[in-house]
Amino acid sequence: MEWARIGGVTTVGLTALLILRAYKPEWAPFLRMAVTVVALGLTVALASTVLTYITDLASATGALEGEEWSLLLKALGVAFLTETAASVCRDSGETGLATWVETAGKLEILLLSFPLIRTVMDTVTELLGMA
Repeated sequence: MEWARIGGVTTVGLTALLILRAYKPEWAPFLRMAVTVVALGLTVALASTVLTYITDLASATGALEGEEWSLLLKALGVAFLTETAASVCRDSGETGLATWVETAGKLEILLLSFPLIRTVMDTVTELLGMA
């Protein structure tokens, strides 16, 4: 039930932020940063648990080997960081910059996937006897 804890922290933080902004607006950025750090910590803990389960499942089935697993995690990291950076840009009013950040993230994920695409193409070629 980590999602409930994250939702609770952010809801209480948002309520406190709205109240604080009305009376002491100079303190609002500090409260926002504190709530963000706590929510980030809870999210990282949740992501760690998810990655542990996925790693256990992948190692038990042998579905993902070392390089493929590494590529998957890198692509996931790029996707999360790209989304975060684009959201910050949008919140700052820079939608054009957010679009370029998203485009760069998509291209980076495409570049990361080329070795995997090459492996799939080699396997298909080998299976079809075209090698």
